[in-house]
Amino acid sequence: MQYPALGATIELALMDRASDNAAGADNQQERLPEGRVASEIGSFLSGFALGEGSFMLVCRPRADYRRGWKISAAFNVSQKDVIPLELFQAVLKCGTIRKGGNDGWYFEVNKLEDIHRSVVPFFRRYPLVGRKAFDFELFAAAVALLVKRRMEDTDFNELQSFASS
Repeated sequence: MQYPALGATIELALMDRASDNAAGADNQQERLPEGRVASEIGSFLSGFALGEGSFMLVCRPRADYRRGWKISAAFNVSQKDVIPLELFQAVLKCGTIRKGGNDGWYFEVNKLEDIHRSVVPFFRRYPLVGRKAFDFELFAAAVALLVKRRMEDTDFNELQSFASS
């Protein structure tokens, strides 16, 4: 797929993301090793997310959860033009694109594993600036707590604090 405004094709923007490390190893947390995404594409997407993206923690009451709440993470980008969203999906190798209201489109990543292994490393490599950078850091810290196998009460309280921020 051609992206003439970026001066690249999706094939040039993306390279094989396979790692030399064993699949499932603890050190597999980053799916976007150095040099795997053209820097122009990564910088473009980071800037795009700066204006059109959201990092969210969603807290829902759930009687079947020990603490009475389910906390989940989500990353999304919305735009009337679907092409940048397709580029996000191709680079991150996760998420879904759906048609929204007002002739808009949404790219969403809701699976915690995908957020932890693709979204967070991407924005570590292509950092945001300003308030969105602060929001991302809270989000990344929350994701790190959510992926823990056994969450302590202090972790849960910290997540609630992040969510209210």
